[in-house]
Order: sequence, then C-alpha cells, then structure tokens
Amino acid sequence: MEKKPFLRSIDGQEEFPLESLAEYSSHGVPLECIIPGIGGKKIRQGKTVWERFAAFFPLEPLDMALSLGEGDTPYLKASPSMQRFTGLSRLFFKNETVNPTWSFKDRGSFFCVQLSVLLGEKRCATISTGNMGHSMAAYGKRAGLETLIFIPRGTPSQKILPMLLHQGRVITLKGENFSELKTKVLTLSRGCGLRTVTGNGPHRIEGYKSLSFELAEQSGGELPDYIALPVSATGHARGVYKGFKELFHSGIISRIPRLILVQAARNAPLALPLKRGEDRVLPFSDFTTAASALITGNPPGGDAFLRLALDNRWLGETVTEEEIIRGVSLLASEGIYAEASSATVVFALKKLVKRGALDASSTVAAIITGSGLKNDPDIFGGLPLPPEMDPVELELFLKGTSS
Repeated sequence: MEKKPFLRSIDGQEEFPLESLAEYSSHGVPLECIIPGIGGKKIRQGKTVWERFAAFFPLEPLDMALSLGEGDTPYLKASPSMQRFTGLSRLFFKNETVNPTWSFKDRGSFFCVQLSVLLGEKRCATISTGNMGHSMAAYGKRAGLETLIFIPRGTPSQKILPMLLHQGRVITLKGENFSELKTKVLTLSRGCGLRTVTGNGPHRIEGYKSLSFELAEQSGGELPDYIALPVSATGHARGVYKGFKELFHSGIISRIPRLILVQAARNAPLALPLKRGEDRVLPFSDFTTAASALITGNPPGGDAFLRLALDNRWLGETVTEEEIIRGVSLLASEGIYAEASSATVVFALKKLVKRGALDASSTVAAIITGSGLKNDPDIFGGLPLPPEMDPVELELFLKGTSS
C-alpha cells in the first residue's frame, strides 16, 4: 500500500503528519509536503489547473465548490519598449493580479481552506501584511470558516477594508518587528490548537505549485530559463520551485528553471546575501519601503532556503525605492497595474542584464504578484488632479483633439 502524503523538513531530518499545525521543524527548518510516488503522476483532462494536475496535490479530490476562480492567469509577452528597457528580448509576465483577491495568495488560500474543511475545523487564521489576510478572509468565508487575521501596525487601509467586508476578524498587533510577531503568533496558535498559516506554510506552498504547472503548459514546451519574483518570506519561491521539481521527477519537463529572487534594497535579508554568494540571512530592521508586502526582515528558515538557492544557482537582486516606483509606472505602460512589491522585478532584471549576471538572450518569466489597487497612493507623491470642464470647455477640448 502506497504511503500517504506527509510533511518533511527541507533538510530531510524530521517528519510530521500532513494535518500537522507545524510550519517548521524543531530546529526552525521549513516543512514541505511529500507525495509518495510523485514520479509516476500524470496530467489529466480538466478545465482548471486543479483538475488537470489533481494527481500532484496531496489532497484529492479537491472540492471545487470552495474555489473563487483562482489560477489559470495570463502569460503575456512583454512589449518591445519593455524588452529594450530591460535588455531582454524574451521577457514574459505572469499576471497574478487577476486572481479573485488580486494576488497570487489566492492559490495558497484555496488549498489551505480545503485542508481545514476536510479536517472538520471551524476556523482558520493567518498573520499577514495585507494580501494574504484579504485572501484568507475571502476563502474562509466561502468555506464557512471563521477567519482570524493578525496584521502589523501600519497595514494599508485599502488592504484591511476587504478583510472586514469578508467578515474576517482583524487583530492589529503591537510591535515593530514583523518577523518576531510572526514567530510569537505561530507559537501561541499551536498551543491553542489554532491553524494559523503564514506565507511559509507547507500547505500554502502546495497551492503555489499550481503557478509552475500553468507555466509548463503556457510556455508551449519552451520553459523559461528563469522565473523572477519578489520575495518576503520564502514560501512563494519554494512553491514555484517545488512545482517544477515535481514535474521534472515525473518526466513531464526536462529541466527546472532557475529563480531570480528580488527584494527592496531597504529590506533584503535574502536577496543581498544570495547576491554575495552567502548562505546566512542578513537581518534587517527599522526600515520603511514602498514595497509594503515585502517587510519580513528576518525570514524564519531563511538559512536553509539560502542553501537551497545557492545549490540551484539562483540569482538575487535588490532595487531602490525610486526604482520600485518607476517600475510601477513601467508596468502600467504594459497595461498591468501592479503593486509596488511586484514592480521590483522590472529594475532587478535590467540590473542583472547590465552587470552580466543574466544573459540577454535568456527567456524570463516575471511574476507580477499583486494588483496596484493595493498600493498606498502616498508612495506616488502629489499626483495632479484631472482638469474639470463645463460643457463649453469640453466641446472646445474635443474639437481641439480632433484637429
């Protein structure tokens, strides 16, 4: 009889049952789901990524009644002007802004509520800088779960409002160090038997794998050489890598794309040491950045993640505040209104090409992780108000534009 899926630390030292509340081993190493027999899994027929790749998920069958339509997002070729700007002629954007709550977090939330419902849990919880709280509130409500959302002080109001409208119970935490708050909340939650999920959780990562499955399909057999994405904690990157790794072991793809990890220069505990070839997290504190979704200054399990990154020859890059804001404008010119955190990838790619770390002939898929609807308007400074016109002025204006 085939062994059931279970959790294992990424250093291979500890195992836990699939339903465990733990996200890390006793030594602080991140956990991930292990699906025995993954090498023999096959793609099926189906309308959604969840149905087509059902055999690659540790819960089967997934209850599609809990879905809000996440996944199967557009894969777009960058415009000629963006190609010239970055120096990449084969640049693509995976537009995650069109997910139901406007970010990639929906992939993980869909999977997390599946587990809670399957286990008969009545509530779920998350600690979030905003996007995941919004997402879990929506999916929790869909699944009939009470949703607790712990957020740090300073979370933008435009991210809090939808949490409340989805009837999430929002608790603002006192304290300035988000990494420490996250660790404390996880410890207290486990003591109370509450499943509190973070961006590093092994079950969320199973949802994030779906992005890799889509890219394998959408690239038409020509996989990108690199996947570029902003990182805060390590969960999203680990999920993307895990998806490709499982497709590789199943024989569906012949190679695994390398990752490009991007962070704001003001908070780069992972990207900066990776750029230097170091395998230890460089903690950051007392910073502010327009990339408000990337504020984990000391990611738990970060050392193990950096060793994984170095072993796979991933790239790291940082961008300044000015470059982040300009990146938002450049993506808007592509027709994609992106969250500032997502826009970090634009200048990061340009820098990597310029310094020779990234070959200009490479095929790169940049993940646009969240919508600009979540941006704090203040990051753009004083935007001019549009002009007001009465009917006479409007007529003159329209005649002028038609001449």
